[in-house]
This record gives sequence, structure tokens and C-alpha cells, in this order.
Amino acid sequence: MASFNNNSGGYMDNSFDNTNNNSSSGYAKRPLGEQTMRPLTVKQIKGAVSPQENTFKIDNANVTQMTFVGVIRNIQELATNYVYTIEDGTGAIDVRKWVEQNETPEEADARRELLVDTYVRVNGRLNSFSNRISVVAHSMRPVEDFNEISFHFLEAIETHFLFVKPGSTIHSSSNNDAMQIDGPNELNTINDRVSQAIKEYDNSTEGASIEQIIQKFRGLHTESEIRDTIDFLMNDGQCYSTIDSDHLKSCLP
Repeated sequence: MASFNNNSGGYMDNSFDNTNNNSSSGYAKRPLGEQTMRPLTVKQIKGAVSPQENTFKIDNANVTQMTFVGVIRNIQELATNYVYTIEDGTGAIDVRKWVEQNETPEEADARRELLVDTYVRVNGRLNSFSNRISVVAHSMRPVEDFNEISFHFLEAIETHFLFVKPGSTIHSSSNNDAMQIDGPNELNTINDRVSQAIKEYDNSTEGASIEQIIQKFRGLHTESEIRDTIDFLMNDGQCYSTIDSDHLKSCLP
């Protein structure tokens, strides 16, 4: 599995240790489950446990934001939302996407692309009602490059091992084509990769431009995903705008 040389630590760094300790820089690290958007399979989602209301754990770690890839098998249109049944080969789950009252033409066009038998990327959060787990989607989009499906499953496997065996990663050995668990910090989440990419421009007065970040990850993440991630990092206090809203610098040490 290809490694990413943008090793900012992220959830593989001991500084993200599921505590709220403040670093020497004064930046408060959030718990791991709140810091990242976790890649999952439907089987993992349906196997989540809920120790208390609106709290979910997978691999004994809190999960708030999550992402998965699957194919739409059924669509139910309701008055204020759509319920999509999405299957990924490990299981099927209902995904609820609310429709904005003042839906723009662009949003309506994007929704019309979500058809039965279309592979989609879902970003959202877990929800439970009557002991049945479902997903509330923040965003859904068709998968344009089917390499994204393979990449997602590898990333989900990688992340699973990081939680059950911290400090380990999956990679393809030069002497053995089989997947092995070995070595730290081979793969980060999209939050970690974008955060590290911004940090690479620390020596620049204006910082990194959003367009530079988009180009850096072209083919791996869409422009929409990059911009959503940047919004998350800014709201989380990990970066800030400089000369204008399109240029950023990192707040992390």
C-alpha cells in the first residue's frame, strides 16, 4: 500500500491519546474520535456500540464524524428528507439526507445525481433510533474514480489496525506481496494530510493557498472534500487565514 510522506502524527501520534491535555503551545488536543473523520465499512457501522445516548464506539474508540463508500440500492423520498439504502459488500445501511428548505439549483442538480446503482461517497455521523443504527449524511456525492473504492477499504482496514494495535500500519513488503503490519505513521486521515500540507508552507509569508492544497491531492480527494476539511481545521483552531480567505497557515507546532 502506498505510503504518504506527510507524517504530521495525527491519530498515530501519542499526543492524540484520547485525553484533553494541553500541549506546550497552548493548543488543546481533542480526543481522537472527535479529531478525525473515520473511514468505515457498513459492517463496522452496524457493529458500533452506544454506551450512552448520541455516543458511539467502534474498536473501543469514540466515533463522531465518519465516511464510507457504497452503492445505492434503494431510495425513499419523504417530505423533508431522502432515505438511501446503501450497500458496500459488507452489509447495507440506511442513510438519511435532509433537504434544505431553500435548496439551490446546484444542490438540486447534485441530489438528482444520486440514483439507484450509483456508487457514492458518504460523509456524516452515526444515529440510533429504537436500537437501530443508521447514518445522517452531511454530504453525498457520486464516486467518479473507482480507485477511490479500493483506497477507501484499504484506509478502513488501516485505521482499524491503528485502533486495535496502536503504532502499526499495513503496507506491502518489498520482499512479500502480502499485507503486513509493521512500522509507524504510514497513513494519515484526510484531516492529517491536509493539516501537514498547510504546515509545509510555514516559511512562506502568505502561507499555503487553497488551490495549492487542492492540486496536491488531486486524484486522491475532491475539491469539495479538501474545502470541507479546511473548514473543519479552521473551526478546530488548527489553521488560520493570512492575506485573504484563500491563504492559510498552520497553528500547530
